[in-house]
Amino acid sequence: MRPAASFVLTLLVVLSTAVGCVPLEGVSSPVGFARYTEPGEFKAVSPEGVVYRVRSEDNKPYAELPFWKEALKKRMLDAGYIFLREAPITADGQPGYLLELTAPFGQQDYTYLTAVFVRPQKIVIVEAAGEVTDLAGRREAILEAIQGLKLK
Repeated sequence: MRPAASFVLTLLVVLSTAVGCVPLEGVSSPVGFARYTEPGEFKAVSPEGVVYRVRSEDNKPYAELPFWKEALKKRMLDAGYIFLREAPITADGQPGYLLELTAPFGQQDYTYLTAVFVRPQKIVIVEAAGEVTDLAGRREAILEAIQGLKLK
């Protein structure tokens, strides 16, 4: 199995183990991605193997965006990811946080993009991952899909 295919398979297994996911509405695939049919979550993949996922988790412990922004960044940097950039992002008129990181995987480097939107009861989490150049080629479509989310 190619390293990229192995990474995508591993990533899909890891991403699908999250507990507490709830069904989402108003989510669509980035342009050029095909959707997976999984109950209770939204996943899509590009032909190169870039994975895109949207899920919702309970906002527990309850906190607002500044807390989750700091917690996400700290957790990922502590796990060994390398910081690329961060920025505010909006979807459905709601403020969110976008974090982009990189990490080596075998002989390739991968980019991991995460956006979070905090609602009173739920946190909407968007994740995209893929080989650096593959994700870079899909980044604009991913950002457009994130900004097009309908948050309930």
